Amino acid sequence: MMLMGCSKSTVLLFEDLPSEGWLQEEWVSFSYKHRLPNKTVSLDWILRHDNAYPFANIHLIAAWKNPKGITHSDTLSYLLAEPNGRWLGTGLYVKELSLPFLDTFLLDEPGTYTFSVRPAVRANETLIAEKILPGIHQIGIALNPISNE
Repeated sequence: MMLMGCSKSTVLLFEDLPSEGWLQEEWVSFSYKHRLPNKTVSLDWILRHDNAYPFANIHLIAAWKNPKGITHSDTLSYLLAEPNGRWLGTGLYVKELSLPFLDTFLLDEPGTYTFSVRPAVRANETLIAEKILPGIHQIGIALNPISNE
């Protein structure tokens, strides 16, 4: 299920994840249809998790494609907890964190942009990652305008 919302031109897209957790090989993709050329935004991943998530951090592989089909990718790492184990973010039972993705991203032409993400997490000193990451409820992306257009 994808949820979409806007607040002062910020676009939020969310995807619910299975109740048992996020499969490490499962890409979650978001499509955004842009109508005007040359709009600059910042991009943030929005993660919602609970205490069942077993790690203090998360590693994500992100990929994005412009309307011409040009694709880029990056590996990202984020802290989710303080050294004392206290979760970062807001919320009581489900924590929500905004994870910076791209500080500036130019939507340089009209068309559909696709943003995809998947986890790449493994426990310390293990070569094989767990198949499922429990405790993650939703992943989303925020497109925040940073120019006056």
